Amino acid sequence: MFLNVHELERQAIEFEETLPPGKIDFGNDVIQTEPLEIRGSAELLASAIRLRGLLRTTVEISCARCLEPSRRDIEKEFDLFYNPVATIAKEEVVSVSKEELEIGFYHGDGLLLEEVIKEQVLLDLPMKGICREDCSGLCPSCGQNLNLAACGCKASLGDPSWAPLAKWKD
Repeated sequence: MFLNVHELERQAIEFEETLPPGKIDFGNDVIQTEPLEIRGSAELLASAIRLRGLLRTTVEISCARCLEPSRRDIEKEFDLFYNPVATIAKEEVVSVSKEELEIGFYHGDGLLLEEVIKEQVLLDLPMKGICREDCSGLCPSCGQNLNLAACGCKASLGDPSWAPLAKWKD
């Protein structure tokens, strides 16, 4: 859905959409497994677009330790402001307040709601997601998933360049 500035000048827009899995490309590391429900409103305040609403979906990401799929339920309220990119002078150095860090920018006549929603879903995900707190991960030698079974590898002695210092260890 394209949020057009000229349409927002006339009236605020209420939206409610359900996007099926695959409609938004979140990249190779995130798979949407449930429909993405979005509801909210868009209005124009001076030249800034204000988006308020709620999004809800379920995604699947790879565990950072064992690489197994891990499901994440996402439910997020948002209240966002987007200024026209033309308001920024290209050569000007500007100090930005903490409140202004939350402002995005749009080009041309508006912005695409799907791009905003994609950004919000990705921002809600952890940088390194794990399947569970006690995930044991993979064996660094053989690659065995240690959550499923122990492997027969010897415990790693660490970096061999530190071996000469081992004689000083009690």
